[in-house]
Amino acid sequence: MKRTLLLSGLAGLVVAIQPVAAIQVPQTRQAFMDAVAAGGRGTAVDKLVVERGFHEIYRLLEKKSSTCLDVQVKRSGFVGNQMEVSSSDYNPTLRRVGQTKAEFALQVVHRPRAVGEVAPPGGLYVMAADIKSLGKARTEVVLYRPTIGFKNITKSLKQWVAGEDADCPKLK
Repeated sequence: MKRTLLLSGLAGLVVAIQPVAAIQVPQTRQAFMDAVAAGGRGTAVDKLVVERGFHEIYRLLEKKSSTCLDVQVKRSGFVGNQMEVSSSDYNPTLRRVGQTKAEFALQVVHRPRAVGEVAPPGGLYVMAADIKSLGKARTEVVLYRPTIGFKNITKSLKQWVAGEDADCPKLK
């Protein structure tokens, strides 16, 4: 009888855990972009062409992403009668891919992490962009982004790629 209950309990646990294990988290920048481009729920692809040179856009993104997006946001508050503490560590990357192309990505590490989440090194991908020159004073930016949350980052990023030296976004 005890053995049957134990086996039933283990079987129930396996069934309960399976949906959690099924959560698919993109492990690379390319996998994130592919998921967004495939029309993932709550995502969008924006194609922007700006009348600014590639090198100008790259320098501004380099400056802004390191000062505005490479941050850790700490939160605390009461949930019921218990103090909860959490943080989000934002990790931007920007790298040149040849003379006239660049890749941008924004990852975030949430602490504590979500149940079932297996994040890649650097955290969950939340945004990515391909940047390429279209000539002397034109640049194309293809932005892969969420449509829910991260609106402040999206707005600032679009301003920066338009050549505006906009303020840093408020991060949550």
